[in-house]
Order: sequence, then C-alpha cells, then structure tokens
Amino acid sequence: MITPSLLKQIQPNTVLVRKLVFFAGALLAAVATQAQTAVTNITYGTATDAGNTSQGGINYDNRFRPVSTVTTGLGDYRFDGPLATNVFARRNTDSGGNGTPNQSSDNPNNTTIIYQYDSGNNRSYSTYEPSLEEVFLSGNLYTGIRNPFANGAGTAANSNIERLDFYFSGGYTVQANDALVFFDVENAGNFGDGFRVAAFTGVGTVNGFTNAPTTYANTGLLVPADSFGGPINNPLGGSNATYRRSTFTNGNSLSGTASGSATAGTLELVGILIRFSDLGISAGTTIYGYSLMAGDAAPTTAANLVNWNNATYYPTNTDPAGYGNMDFMGFGAQISRPVPEPSTYGAIFVGLSAAFFGWRRFRRSSLAAA
Repeated sequence: MITPSLLKQIQPNTVLVRKLVFFAGALLAAVATQAQTAVTNITYGTATDAGNTSQGGINYDNRFRPVSTVTTGLGDYRFDGPLATNVFARRNTDSGGNGTPNQSSDNPNNTTIIYQYDSGNNRSYSTYEPSLEEVFLSGNLYTGIRNPFANGAGTAANSNIERLDFYFSGGYTVQANDALVFFDVENAGNFGDGFRVAAFTGVGTVNGFTNAPTTYANTGLLVPADSFGGPINNPLGGSNATYRRSTFTNGNSLSGTASGSATAGTLELVGILIRFSDLGISAGTTIYGYSLMAGDAAPTTAANLVNWNNATYYPTNTDPAGYGNMDFMGFGAQISRPVPEPSTYGAIFVGLSAAFFGWRRFRRSSLAAA
C-alpha cells in the first residue's frame, strides 16, 4: 500500500528522472536537427613527395598529405568510408540549343584546375592527375577544380559543367551519421560559395551515358554561400597560400597542354560537412551516389534533376561571379564517419546515466518504504 509519506518520497524522484530524461532527449534532438555544419579544424597524415615532374606546361612537386580528421560542431570525423568508383562530369554540349553539339556558339568543354603554387620555383605543389575524375578521387587538397559550374565562352576559367556525379558501383547502404566533406578556397573574409547536393538511388543510361542517375531521392539540399568554416590549415600548414589556375580545353582530360595559366591570388581553405540525414537519406537506405551542381539549379521535383541537358533546371548561363564561383578542391569522393566517442555523444551518455541512477535511487526508496 502506498502511504502519503511514500508518495512524498516518490514525487521528487519522479520529477528528477523526468528532467534528466528530457535533457538527454533534447541533446539527441539537437544532434538530429542540425543541417550542414562548418569545418573548424583539420588534421593531416604523413606527407609524401614523389619527386618533380612536368606535364602540359606545368611543373609538379607531386606532394600529397592525406586528411586524417576534420572537426565540426558535431564532433570529429574521419575518412575510412568507401571511395566513389567514378566521378563523372556532366556537360551540356549543345548549350546553344540548336540540336548540334560542340559548335563555337556552345559553351566550351573546358576543365580549369586550381593549385597551391610555389612561386619561387614555378611549381604546383600538387600531384599530377590525368583527368578531372582523378583530381576528385585523389583526395589531395593541394589542387581542385576552378569554377566548375560557371558557364560562358568569354572566360577560359569557366569549366562549363552542369553536374558532378560521384558514383558507387553496386550501391552503398548508408550508415548512421555518414557524411560528406567538401572544401573550397576563398578570399579572406569569405566562407564558401553556394551549391546544391542530392543523393541518387537508381542508375541507368541518360543522354547516351551509362551509370548516370535515373532516380534521385529528392531535390537535394541547397547550401547557401558562407556556410563553410575556416580558415583552416592548408596542406602546407598555413591559413593562406598562393594559388594559380590553368585551363585544359579537351573536356575532362588534363593530359594536353595547359592554356590560360594565371595567378588566382592568395586564398584560404574552408570546409563543410553534410550528413546523409541532411539530404533526407536515413540509415539503411541504399544509394548509388550523390551529385553536386550549381546553386541556380532549379528542380521542383526529384525527376527534374535527371537530365542535365534540360536548361530549365540546369541553366547554361550560370554566373561565374555568383553560383559559378565555387572552387571544389580535390576531395569529397570518400564517405566520412564520426570518430568514436565524440563530445556530443559523451554528453548524451552522461545525461542518460544520470537518469538511470536517478531511477535506481527512486526504486530503492520505494522498496525500502514498502
């Protein structure tokens, strides 16, 4: 029988347990509702130097320094998830819309690389990569793609790409808290340009190309400008560095002779982390990859994203001073996962432990009174 004195003992303990459970639940909810988050720090692994080479008029130091972890408001993330099988650049080669591709009136098929530059020795610090695909698969932050989504023939730096597809052969089943990390280089005081990212769940043949997305999970996430964090240390260890750009005019190939080489200025490295949950993808879902596109891509349904030649949804006049100004460094092809026991989960554990001990204290009091 519960006596009035026992009730007086039970009530305070019950309130305590409820408060602690509410606190733990609030922490869990906070983790679940955060969207894209800024990268605030970076650690690197052991640097390598494969020796100097020259290719296409560019001298390469062939340095590589792998990224070990990044720090965000969600905790630290490491890079031991799967690497994309391929990275495809989707271009509208008939941007003039007259039915005949690759005319002088169409946007040219350029690829402009940007790289950390040793001006004293006239060398790129980066490794030589033979194609745009290999730049992204390399994971080398010494180099990247300049203005990939910028359209127009007036500036050689415009790469005229409508979409970048990161494809995982056979599909990949997303795990809880899986994430993507991307890097940009910016002028001091700027924190990344805007872009859209979307996951695809089916592949097939589109516009004559195999392994192209045929089904997207949704219209994706529009990441606004200045959402990145930084500046963070570049591979040389500084917060800024001198960069140079060079243009190749043979589609995705970087094996020809570079043209239009020029300084890109002193720039800072900034980074952003996007979880698959931010893209509307829950753990256990099988995807075949994800796509990056300019922020002016304007889908109203997921199906609108499939055909990159549809200028209604993929404008062919993306402004190089606006959404076309994004510089993706050679990264983003590997899935990132949380470092075990990040601080947020430690706080949740403390909250749940306190709730448990509060409940146990209440239970002991109840048994003793009985």
